[in-house]
Amino acid sequence: DTAVEHATKNPELTIYKLKNTAYKFSFLLVPISLPFLWLMFFRRRGVTMYDHAVFSLYSLSFMSLLFAVLFVLKFAGLSGAVQFMIFTVPPVHMYLQLRGTYGLTNFGAIWRTFVLQTVAATVFVLYLALILFLSM
Repeated sequence: DTAVEHATKNPELTIYKLKNTAYKFSFLLVPISLPFLWLMFFRRRGVTMYDHAVFSLYSLSFMSLLFAVLFVLKFAGLSGAVQFMIFTVPPVHMYLQLRGTYGLTNFGAIWRTFVLQTVAATVFVLYLALILFLSM
C-alpha cells in the first residue's frame, strides 16, 4: 500500500525507477524464456539449452534493433509503416529464425511460431511483473 501511495504522489519518479530497473534487468529475458523453449523442443535430439540461449539472444537482439528502427520511423512521421511492421515483422522473423536455427519443416516452424508468440507474451508479462516488484 505504501509503495502504491508513493507512486501516485510522485509518478515521474516512479516512471524513472521503472525505466532504470527495466534497463538493468533486461538480460533476464533470456533465462526466463529458456524453460519455455526447452518445452517446445524437449523431444528433439541434439538440441541443447545452449542452442536455446543463443536463439534467445539472437531473437532479443533482432527485436531490439527492430524497435530502434521503428522509433526512428515514427520520429520521421511514418506511423503507418510502424503499425504495419510491428505486427508483421516479429512473426516472420520468428518463423524464419525457428526454421533456420532448428532445421524445422514448414509445418513445424509455423506451429512453433504461434507457440513462440504466446511464450514471448508470457515471458514479457513475467518480466514486467518482476520489474514492478523490484522497482517498488
